[in-house]
Order: sequence, then C-alpha cells, then structure tokens
Amino acid sequence: MVRDFAGGRSNIIVARLIALYGPQWWDDPAFLLQIKSGGKRIVKTARDKLVTTGAVTSGRMTAELNFGFWVKMLLPRHEPVFWANLHGEFPHLPGPVSYAQLYKRCDDVREFRNRVFHHEPILHRNITAEYSQIMELIKWLSPDKAIWIKQYSRVMTVVRQKP
Repeated sequence: MVRDFAGGRSNIIVARLIALYGPQWWDDPAFLLQIKSGGKRIVKTARDKLVTTGAVTSGRMTAELNFGFWVKMLLPRHEPVFWANLHGEFPHLPGPVSYAQLYKRCDDVREFRNRVFHHEPILHRNITAEYSQIMELIKWLSPDKAIWIKQYSRVMTVVRQKP
C-alpha cells in the first residue's frame, strides 16, 4: 500500500496512530493525553461534527482534521512516542534527514499553504524555492505521488510567465 502524509487510509500518521491506539484512535485516552488540551479540542470538534453527519470512521476523521493538526503530530514532543523508528515509518525519507528537519519542512509547507489559502500576497516570495521544497517533501512521503504531481503541475509554467 502506498502511504503518504495526508491521504485517507494511506496516511503515514494515521497508520501509526492505528498501530498505537487502535482503529478508533481519536477516542483513546492515551492518545488524547499525548496530544494535550489543544489537540483534544480539535479532535473533539471533528468527532462531534462527524457524529451529526453519520458514522465516525478513521477515514472521515483523517479528512476532517486540518493540515495543521497533522503537522502537529510531528511536534518534537511526539517523537519518542510516535516516531522512535522515524525512517521505518517514513521509508522514503532520506537517511540524512532528521526528525527536526522533517517537522520543519512540514511546518514550512503548512505556513506557505496558509498564506496562499488566506489570499495573502506571495509575490515577494521565491515561489520556485517554495515549490521545490514542497515537491521534495512529497517525494519523501510518496515518490509515486511526487511523479504524478510533477506531470500535471503547472506551477513552474505559471511562475515563468510572471510579469
């Protein structure tokens, strides 16, 4: 099975949570203790919303929780609990890439994504470098998806046309 950072049943983080806490990881007291009060509120809000619209499943919880939540699953405090075998859990992560570097890259992508999604100006940024970092992260998580995205992405075409 292809596993990636954020994508339903194949999500690396969700696979790890299921391995540690079972198929209803979002309700496990040990998981909730690990993610502390802010994470608990986010999970509870997502769970409550899903309860009103149908069954609460791992796939639906994965989709309901935002990208920022998933990046926070890589916070340094989670390393000894979730990621003691980092390169085993992220098999495409290059050997020299440390846990801190993985977290920083994910957080940098999250920050850039937030600027874009909140319609903030990004023209002053080096879009080529941002795109390269995003694509490298995707490659670390799923080389197959990186190839697919690169085939269909128009980012660099649009950047080259910038006035």
